[in-house]
Amino acid sequence: MRVTWFGTASLAVETTAGRLLIDPFFPLKGSPTRVAPDAYAGYGDILVTHGHFDHIMSLPRILRSGRAVVHCTQTPRQTLMALDVPAERVIPFKAGDALEVQGMTVRVFQSRHVVIDRALLKRTLLSPRMLQYAGNVATVLMGLRNYPENGETVGFLIEGDGCSLYVLGSLGLDDDTDYPTGMDLLVLPYQGACDLLTPAMKVIDRLKPGSVLLDHFDDAFPPGTSPVDISDIRQALDGKLPLHILRPGESLTV
Repeated sequence: MRVTWFGTASLAVETTAGRLLIDPFFPLKGSPTRVAPDAYAGYGDILVTHGHFDHIMSLPRILRSGRAVVHCTQTPRQTLMALDVPAERVIPFKAGDALEVQGMTVRVFQSRHVVIDRALLKRTLLSPRMLQYAGNVATVLMGLRNYPENGETVGFLIEGDGCSLYVLGSLGLDDDTDYPTGMDLLVLPYQGACDLLTPAMKVIDRLKPGSVLLDHFDDAFPPGTSPVDISDIRQALDGKLPLHILRPGESLTV
């Protein structure tokens, strides 16, 4: 199984049977993250973890070329259809479902979105980056208003070629869900709060993965995002668990 990280939560997963996309996006102007215009060409299936703008805002553009279909919960489905994506190209699922996508088994689990704390919100609003990236402010505010999550964040256990991959869309788990453990690789988002290490270690301790791939720590949607210092989780996992840090566009083999 080959996993490619394009930046933020965008992943490609490829096995001998097929390949799929998860949460593909194009960054806002001024972002140091770069995604080639044709990076998402040729994919037939796209999985969505939740409906926030940084996870689905680029989908209408991506779907204009090719014949890909999107698999998601009801809220992002309604958002995409309101953006004139045809209903037949947005296939609904719910937590608890098991899908067969591109020759891979995909099990859908209820998750929780990270709680964005007031300190981070205040720091973002008062940052000089608000002026530096003033041209993006309207887009970010529109995204926050028009792309709801509605408690529908999910995670995916993806199995293929004898490997298992667990993808989180945000840094939280549901208290009442019985999750799989011991997956070969956990994709762990690392953005959205001032204290990220505490919830990250709770997730790792609960899922007990063989290794971790960090994502969502880049600055793809300035000024709504900013680069995240990941030194704390590097130190916390040093000598305990393999931690993979990729540059956008890089891949690893599970």
